[in-house]
Amino acid sequence: MLLRQSVRAKRPRSTMSDCHFPNKRAQYEPKPIVYGKAKNGADMRIQLDDKEASICELLRQVSDYVAAERPDLPRIESRIAGGWVRDKLLGKDCHDLDIAVNDMMGYEFAQYVNKCLEKNGYPTRNIAKIDSNPAKSKHLETATTKLFNIEVDFANLRTEVYDEDSRIPSAIAFGTPTEDAYRRDTTINSLFYNINTCQVEDFTGKGLSDLEQGLIRTPLEPFETFKDDPLRVLRCVRFASRFNFELVPEIVDAVKNETIRRALDEKISKERIGNELEKMVTGPLPLKAIEMIHDLGLYHVIFTTHANIVSGTVQDSSIAVRAVGATQWLAGHPMEALRPYNKEEMRLLNMASYFLPFSDIITEQKGRHIVGVQDVLRDSIKATKSDMTCLAHLFSEYPSFTAAVDSNMQNTISRQDLGMLIRGSKELWTTTLKLALVVELLKANDTIDWRQPYNVTSDQSIEFICEKYNALISQTRQYGISDCYKWKPMLDGKKIAQILGIKPGPSMGDLLQQTMKWQLANPEGTQEECSAMIKAYWEAGQSSS
Repeated sequence: MLLRQSVRAKRPRSTMSDCHFPNKRAQYEPKPIVYGKAKNGADMRIQLDDKEASICELLRQVSDYVAAERPDLPRIESRIAGGWVRDKLLGKDCHDLDIAVNDMMGYEFAQYVNKCLEKNGYPTRNIAKIDSNPAKSKHLETATTKLFNIEVDFANLRTEVYDEDSRIPSAIAFGTPTEDAYRRDTTINSLFYNINTCQVEDFTGKGLSDLEQGLIRTPLEPFETFKDDPLRVLRCVRFASRFNFELVPEIVDAVKNETIRRALDEKISKERIGNELEKMVTGPLPLKAIEMIHDLGLYHVIFTTHANIVSGTVQDSSIAVRAVGATQWLAGHPMEALRPYNKEEMRLLNMASYFLPFSDIITEQKGRHIVGVQDVLRDSIKATKSDMTCLAHLFSEYPSFTAAVDSNMQNTISRQDLGMLIRGSKELWTTTLKLALVVELLKANDTIDWRQPYNVTSDQSIEFICEKYNALISQTRQYGISDCYKWKPMLDGKKIAQILGIKPGPSMGDLLQQTMKWQLANPEGTQEECSAMIKAYWEAGQSSS
């Protein structure tokens, strides 16, 4: 088949070692051809490391082995597909390989890999066969193994047919490389590296140029692509935000079509939407992702709830964009204590920002009123229990931190009050505080472009807000209570019961809390003094009742 575009790639020489497969074609070392420069300035060429070169040499020998064993079959060629090719051309690391083979199932080809290894005196590898499972969005049988300590998946080239009401293919068949390329989500993910010819193959004719120009495009007409599988709408957004690429106008027009928006709502499981959203939130440009979702009018298609809203209103999705921008702005703030301190805190703040338009609503669940964002997380993305618990806490408790910050500016907050506030949020206390800061920044000025990295703003109220939040954090350090949520009460329940001559019961929780309050207020206090306090507290309660 004539290639529409091809790039000759450099193949390093392989020598016999523990991590090299013997290279029978060592005399053939084609010179690389650079296909322009990518948007990020990287040279568009494939450079194999030693392990990748050994894998490619092994797979070429497997093709020779199969040809000798099975002369009845067409020549079996193997190609590295998709993400590895894209990332290699962009100069990025990629730690697993998806191998596509023609006219043979992936598991059968993987078995030939073992035969070839054995023939060359190498140990064979364990091969896991993963059956097709459309219900879990696994549309094709694959085989997975490790070669030279790299994860490798094998599958056959394929073509797909879709029904009107499902994103799951109704029929899958062996396909040509061209058919396989055109059934993929974007042109930059449809590139192949032909292991037998050492060429990058671009059967859509657009993948290499789109990679070079920083464009996200579907191989086929986007309306039909999204109608077949609406999840590809979110995948386009995710890849655009991951690489800071732009959507071509045809994609924008297709996404705004009501048929596609309805299909996204009706045909895609919330778990799949949640998976894509998680990758956006933790990706390099979560702000660009939420901006695109807002600009495409997708926010209230993706984020919704079926619960009964008993109070509050859902705000405009622009709030989410500004909140993520403010979080990004804080990440570059000179006051170190205000910056998200690790990836997980940044993730939680970005996630909270994505759902901030729902922060004011209260919903009803089994007769109870709860923070509405918990239902939104469940109904929109089937969030994990952990995420629902964490984010519900952030939204319910950040007003308490806002109040504490303001109180501290009037009169220094007491060690006891601040310590109990921290203990109420446990390890989430700094995240809750920073969410409160983000919300207050947005309320203070709705004209600031938070998309820019930190710089000293001319709005003095913004710097004042940051200073007062930093002051509360400084106060925790002065008191030595930053980790007081880990502290155990000076008197445990058994000791308190012994002091008071009572049996443990419902009142023990209050007694333990009073113990911790006293402990925070009296950092030099002794256990004897604490025992006297708890006895006096108990007796006062008994006499008043």
